[in-house]
Amino acid sequence: MININEATNNQKLKELLKKMYEDNNPRLENEVLEEIIMKVNFLSYINSDQNNTETDFENINFNVLTTDDNKIYLPAFTDLEELAKWGIPSNMDTITLNFDNYVEIILENENIEGLVINPFGDLYILSKEWLRELKDMKKDRLKVNEVRIEANSKILISEPKHLPTMMIETIKNCCDNLGNIKKAWLLEMITEKDKSWLLILDFEGDKNYIFSKISQAARNYLGNMYLDMLPYEDDFARNSVQNHKAFYTKNK
Repeated sequence: MININEATNNQKLKELLKKMYEDNNPRLENEVLEEIIMKVNFLSYINSDQNNTETDFENINFNVLTTDDNKIYLPAFTDLEELAKWGIPSNMDTITLNFDNYVEIILENENIEGLVINPFGDLYILSKEWLRELKDMKKDRLKVNEVRIEANSKILISEPKHLPTMMIETIKNCCDNLGNIKKAWLLEMITEKDKSWLLILDFEGDKNYIFSKISQAARNYLGNMYLDMLPYEDDFARNSVQNHKAFYTKNK
């Protein structure tokens, strides 16, 4: 479901797009793509007479842009200021979409060539082919890292000396939003190969979906560490948390 009439502000992306026109380089473009793919919600106009605040893609008639050579692009705007440059039609509503939403719409519509961000400002164009590649790249990046404990492995599990408080708060919020996580523990794990956070979750529901959501929420706070995850029902996980306090417990 998608929220309609919801404002957004993506000042960092606007500043990066402006810098790209002054000094286009791979580092800047990577930062731009990071914002677009992982963080930003965009605005656009839709033709809609609906009074509800949520709707599905199939019920939406999107406003598109057509180039001089009759190529059709779906526009996306970083904020209301950029959206207003298109004018404000009387019969239009605004809709908030993220990268995944746009990819879904564009890849399923053979007539749309791609996505254009801020078409009346410091614009940035993503072709359908590029969107398809970026979608696959994001999927690989967010793959769930469920740790596999090999027999006879040398592993040290301990309480973190310095808690990653921002990551913990983000995971807590994610747990609240998911609604089916009972408890969560965060430990520090050192193996023969590397050092990582070990997140153990006591939950109900689809493991892959839950782990993916947690991974996506926590990724911006990992730094140089990995985040490994295990379900509480796993024997190794259950034994690991015996003497440790959960940092999250679902409110009853």
